Order: sequence, then structure tokens, then C-alpha cells
Amino acid sequence: MSAMDDEESPQVEQVTDADRMQASPKSIDKMWNFVTKFAEKSGTYLHPQHEITEFLVIGLAKHVDELGRPLCPCNFYENKAEEVKSSTWICACEEMQKYKYCH
Repeated sequence: MSAMDDEESPQVEQVTDADRMQASPKSIDKMWNFVTKFAEKSGTYLHPQHEITEFLVIGLAKHVDELGRPLCPCNFYENKAEEVKSSTWICACEEMQKYKYCH
């Protein structure tokens, strides 16, 4: 692999079993199904680096387990429960719907 290849495709941290244990397998499966179906229906695409999408799916699943809703894991929230009530950052969040990309 050349230096140019490294610049074009930065290395992403590998998803570990410890990462996956942050959410229930049921919620992870549910969120994989959700993001896959959403991408198909909306004409958007999953990230070309599988690990990035997997980290997102784990974060969504963790929020489903904790909050009952797939709150976007890409943001910081002072109060996650209040954010869930507003629905602004529930996946597919307003930004995703408007711009057709995920953080």
C-alpha cells in the first residue's frame, strides 16, 4: 500500500466485542435492519468503511436500550431524555433527512 492509499482511505478503529457489548444483540440487529432499509428507501448510502456504520449502529442500539428510541450517537446531549422528547435527533434525524448524509 502506498502513502497515497493511506491518505485516500484513513484507518478506522476496528469494532471490538467490547464495543458490541454496549447494546443488546436484539437492538443491534434491529438497528442494522433499520439503517439498511432506510438507505434503500431514501436513496442514501451507508458509509463505505463498514466500521464507521457499525459504530453508528451500536450507538443507536445503545440508545434504544437506554432510552427506547434511536437517538443519534454522533452528538453530545446535556439531557438525552429531553432530546428524545424533541425528536430532532432521532434517527433518521432532521439533518439526515434534509442533507441525505450521516455525520
